[in-house]
Amino acid sequence: MINKVKDIFKNALFAKWGVFCVITATLLYVLFLIITNFDDLIALAWSALDSLATAFSPLLIGLVIAYLLSPLVETIDRRLMTKVFFKLPTDPVKLERRKNLRKLISILITFLLILALIFVLLYAFAVMIIGNFVFASMQVMTQHLIDYILAHETAIRSWAQNLPQDMLGERINDALNAFTGWLTENLDTTAIVQFVTGLGGSIFNLLIGIVVSIYLLKDQRFFLNLWRKFLDLTLSRKANAAVTETLGEINGVLALFIRGALLDALIVAILSSIGLSLIGLDFAVFIGFFAGIANIIPYFGPILGMVPAFIVGLFTGGLSHGIFAVVVLLIIQQIDGNLIYPKVVGASTGLHPLFVLLAVTVAGYYGGIVWMIVAVPIASILQIFILKWVRRMEGRKEAAEEPPAGEAQEVQEVAG
Repeated sequence: MINKVKDIFKNALFAKWGVFCVITATLLYVLFLIITNFDDLIALAWSALDSLATAFSPLLIGLVIAYLLSPLVETIDRRLMTKVFFKLPTDPVKLERRKNLRKLISILITFLLILALIFVLLYAFAVMIIGNFVFASMQVMTQHLIDYILAHETAIRSWAQNLPQDMLGERINDALNAFTGWLTENLDTTAIVQFVTGLGGSIFNLLIGIVVSIYLLKDQRFFLNLWRKFLDLTLSRKANAAVTETLGEINGVLALFIRGALLDALIVAILSSIGLSLIGLDFAVFIGFFAGIANIIPYFGPILGMVPAFIVGLFTGGLSHGIFAVVVLLIIQQIDGNLIYPKVVGASTGLHPLFVLLAVTVAGYYGGIVWMIVAVPIASILQIFILKWVRRMEGRKEAAEEPPAGEAQEVQEVAG
């Protein structure tokens, strides 16, 4: 019996087909297990990714902060600190130390400017809400906030009661009741203290992320050289060049779009807040900054920002007040579209307007407002990979169609 088995396996073709059948059956069984347990595998993978993201969240926060603030740090270092440290030592060691000190001071100035901007914005919110900001107790400031929001509840409810008693009126009353209940549960001192306590871990990660960003900004060249050495050790020269070129293009698109879009949103938010405050619209700062954030979304963002302005104006001042608020935001959008946005952002993505519209629409359908905001940079990155793939396919096609050198010479001789 053993000899017969040996004789069978001496046949190379039989052995090859036997191994092929075993491997195929194994792969089919693994594929069957994956399909039947797909939901569990997705949940396990998502849980693993979420755990990794939580563990490395300070590093990710630091990378994002460093990436966003790097241009401002470089600008301060070149245009301001070079005038302060105008006399540099000739000793290479002292020169390096002086440059490191100058870079660290530039980073600290950048963070102080950002903190000052955040304080000014929070102060503006407090002045609009409370009327005159004072450093009172948490309970007093919370009560001011609740009184300010609920001051318009009577006007809104009276307006809703005048609506026809149909499905629309019932839905508006249900929404008002739900909103009032949410305020009662979440906008008291106890709820706010619990919320702040729950933010302890997030605040700690943010502080660690800020420290990480300072190190990344200060030793930027060191980490870039470390990244280049890693690519040299792990990739071939051709793959290294391709990865470096692709990352450079992605960085160019993201840098121009993200930083420009955030700066444009801040400008629109400030202008919208000022314009709505001048016409006496309630919640002008809130609505203005919402309009600025929504302005990041192409096409749909400006319309989305006008909705709360019209609703608040309609509730508190009548139809004419709501229309006037929309007109103010329309004027600001025209100023932004024709003057501010082209200078700050420009055509940084390189996407056709139709593709921008499709990307925002599809992302909004599947992911909501958050995905609408990130749809354009993601589509720009996909465009980079698609264009690279198309160029490579075109290059292969041209190389395949090009005749060999000997045949080309023969064709030239015959033609001559």
